[in-house]
Amino acid sequence: MSKWIDSILALLKWPVAVAGLLSLPALSWALFDLVRNMGSAKPLLPLLLGALGFVVVWYGGLRRAAFARWSTLEHELTHALFAWVTLHRTVGFLGTWRSGGHVRYLGKGNWLIAIAPFVIPTFSLLAALALSALPRNYLVYAGVLLGVTLAYHATSTWSRTHRHQGDLREVGTLFAIFFVPAATILVYGLLIALVVGGGRAMHQYVHQAFAHTLGVAHLVWSWIKGAAA
Repeated sequence: MSKWIDSILALLKWPVAVAGLLSLPALSWALFDLVRNMGSAKPLLPLLLGALGFVVVWYGGLRRAAFARWSTLEHELTHALFAWVTLHRTVGFLGTWRSGGHVRYLGKGNWLIAIAPFVIPTFSLLAALALSALPRNYLVYAGVLLGVTLAYHATSTWSRTHRHQGDLREVGTLFAIFFVPAATILVYGLLIALVVGGGRAMHQYVHQAFAHTLGVAHLVWSWIKGAAA
């Protein structure tokens, strides 16, 4: 079964990349609408404070010690998670600071397994699951935790992003440029929507992103028809 999934993902790779490139303005626009429609910055303050606090600690020295170990652990854990999602059996897992990390699984693998750690903040998703169990009136204040984990993912991803990085070389630099920014904004936008408005805000964000994407696609298609005429 995993071979079929790998084959399907291989066929979808570049259509997904192009869709990511075209949807980037729409996703950014939808995120802007989400923030603008709040009417007040108060719902975002806990998340921003958590993120700012982590960045301050990170630049203060965390990145040279425990942060590096946790960063490698999350990175490899995300590889393993998406290997499991695409039905690849994981047979080896290593995540250390000194020797780096590595996940071994059965089968050829696919681009989703390789690129997942750059767009999926695994610790943030775990935090979101925990926060979703809280009463609605506590959700905003619990956003501090989500702010910390999102900042953690952003800083760890940034520190790993360079042209010699193995996962990025595996999927290809051009694919990463097309796909990663849009996918990251989509995932971060959903998590921010969860903090500021729960499931309803998440649904609204996706709806706005889809509507704006259709608008961008229409403009591109009109431009292509005009150029060909």
